[in-house]
Amino acid sequence: MATILAVDKDPLQLDLLSHLLQGQGHKVHATPEPEQALDLLQSQLIDLVILETVLPRHDGFRVCQQMRQLNPYTPLMILSERADEDQIVRGLTAAADAYVLKSVSPRQLLAQIAALLRRGNLTRSGRWGDDNLSIGEITLNLPQGLALVNGTRVSLTKAELSLLHALMENAGRVLSREQLMEMAWGDGYARLPKMVDVYIRQLRIKIQPHLKGGDYLQALRGFGYKFELPRPQSAFVN
Repeated sequence: MATILAVDKDPLQLDLLSHLLQGQGHKVHATPEPEQALDLLQSQLIDLVILETVLPRHDGFRVCQQMRQLNPYTPLMILSERADEDQIVRGLTAAADAYVLKSVSPRQLLAQIAALLRRGNLTRSGRWGDDNLSIGEITLNLPQGLALVNGTRVSLTKAELSLLHALMENAGRVLSREQLMEMAWGDGYARLPKMVDVYIRQLRIKIQPHLKGGDYLQALRGFGYKFELPRPQSAFVN
């Protein structure tokens, strides 16, 4: 099955998580030390990282960013005791692919882990499709899992890439947040308030500096979002 790296300050939590994952046939590296986790991520082939950001003597969100820099395509789940929205938004902004609360049931946790592993396999194997998807100034190189904006490679997390892919495949169609979560991340993904809004904001921050034609990600208040070519500005002046 998969090789999973688990990082948590609580040894009991690590034991419970290891037992749950090993029961599904996964191999687990469990450690309370971020330094050891970073070493393992460099020296071992890791399919998924599960990280608690509440860590003694360390900024867990910084650890999350360091892990993303070491391996941009390894799925990363924050499994945390912190349930306030600011922490959730900060975790997702720090480059995590999912933020899950420790109050989740074991069955739902395993479903979310399975969904992340599937998306990680798709990214590595290039089974998204045979051709590039290109609209206007934005191109997704699906076999390689890359985003190109006016020929410039833009670094996106898998969750951001999946969301942009869902929007571009349905260009011109208004999609609700629920529809986008299901299309981009699957049924096992945690339904957290404003999650889609956070990722749309991150996509705009990363893509907008390279665009010349305007914003392709349009919000429709009360409905959702759509991907659409910006209207060209008229050359005529009244």
